[in-house]
Amino acid sequence: MIENKSYIYGIRLAIIYSLVWFIDLLDASTLNVALAAIAGAFHIDPTHAEWAIVGFLLSMTIGISISGWLGDNYGTRPIFLLSQLIYIGSSIGCGFSFNISSLIFFRVLQGFAGGMAIPLGMAALMRAMPQSHWAKTTACMNMVTLFAPALGPLFGAYVTSLLGWRWIFFLKLPLSCFCFLLSVFWVEKEAKQARTKFDWPGFILGGLSLSGILWVFSEVGKSHFTFLLIAALVSVFLGILFIKIEKSSTAPLIPLSIFKNHHFAFGNLIQSAANTIFLGANFLIALYLQKGLGLDLVSTGWVMATITPGMILMQPLVGKFYNKLGPLPFIIPGLILLSLSTCAFALTSPSTSPYTLGALVFCIGAASSLAQTANVTSIFSSLSHQYKGAGSSLYSLFKQISASFGVALSTMVLSFGMNLHHPSLVDQAASLSIFHYCFIVLGSIPAISLIFCLFINNKKALQQITQPSHIPTEAEFSAE
Repeated sequence: MIENKSYIYGIRLAIIYSLVWFIDLLDASTLNVALAAIAGAFHIDPTHAEWAIVGFLLSMTIGISISGWLGDNYGTRPIFLLSQLIYIGSSIGCGFSFNISSLIFFRVLQGFAGGMAIPLGMAALMRAMPQSHWAKTTACMNMVTLFAPALGPLFGAYVTSLLGWRWIFFLKLPLSCFCFLLSVFWVEKEAKQARTKFDWPGFILGGLSLSGILWVFSEVGKSHFTFLLIAALVSVFLGILFIKIEKSSTAPLIPLSIFKNHHFAFGNLIQSAANTIFLGANFLIALYLQKGLGLDLVSTGWVMATITPGMILMQPLVGKFYNKLGPLPFIIPGLILLSLSTCAFALTSPSTSPYTLGALVFCIGAASSLAQTANVTSIFSSLSHQYKGAGSSLYSLFKQISASFGVALSTMVLSFGMNLHHPSLVDQAASLSIFHYCFIVLGSIPAISLIFCLFINNKKALQQITQPSHIPTEAEFSAE
């Protein structure tokens, strides 16, 4: 009876979490297609506007990193509701932006709000949903959120063409308001915990290190090499200092002991590799189709939309057979297909059929869904209850960092190639070879990440998910 009540509440939280994640993905995938139009409206190079995407993704990581502490100290429900209100307000601000700087500012605020909401929703869901229902619940949630990568490009293409890019932000407001109302009525108050001191040194050092590294990647080819090298060294130094402080802190921002769990540590590395391609390649492909192959905005939107059918096709497969096969039979083929389909774009040209281009995007979606859905189930089923909240925040953190890295890496290779061969990407088609190099670089990432699969114990992962009554102990956790 208690489990049934918990399951019903978990379903409600799953609906809200799916909507929050759907809206965030819709924002990210919509802007990929509209970025060239936004750059044209503000009279700048498209590669100089990528921080409208990178800033959004990066600020999400900051929101994610602080969300756990805010939820523990002030309550999950009020912080979850507040984050949605800030998201709605910043969306309005994006629509009224008067230059690229103001757009980036409101996108950063929007990303920060989304970053707070996502891990809070997932942590509440994990506490409520019985573990035996996790695989199917994850698959069902992904089915909802998978529509965003398809609707985003089409929504962005048609709205930008018919109404202008500002309406991209205005037309999503009713859905955000609906999600907020559901949260008001469905999300329950949780027991308050004792307040803890916030890890300001870790927060500042971690944020500066991460921001600096991503900024260096995005500026390669645009700024002076010596200055970028100094910035990179400073960012790495701050990152090392951050790790030392977290190890000695009594209330660390990130509990590094959680990485003793091999399934969690290497599972997140695999997830990061797949997610780097998912959003990094999406950013690059949308730009490539328009600036490299000369496709119009609407055609680009339709080609990009084929990513969702591929992802949807794999969801029932993973949900049905995961409890019988475990994660690796899905993760390994997914990473291989992801690598091959991304690299295959290096073989395309202006004469390539849009149907062929759509098929490649379809394969990227199928491969990403195959690998990530199985992997995320493996990650969370291996965590002890003590680490559920921290694991949720760290998983979301890795997800956003890898997405930011994917866009920044694409921009780095593209800008570096332009600097060597084609100084400007505006008003002319970039050399196809520059784009092709980018696809080869991105495609190599999931291939390399296959090494991490060696550290995933498929038998143990299968045992953890098929024995829902079993609660991992700290001894088992540390033994990972």
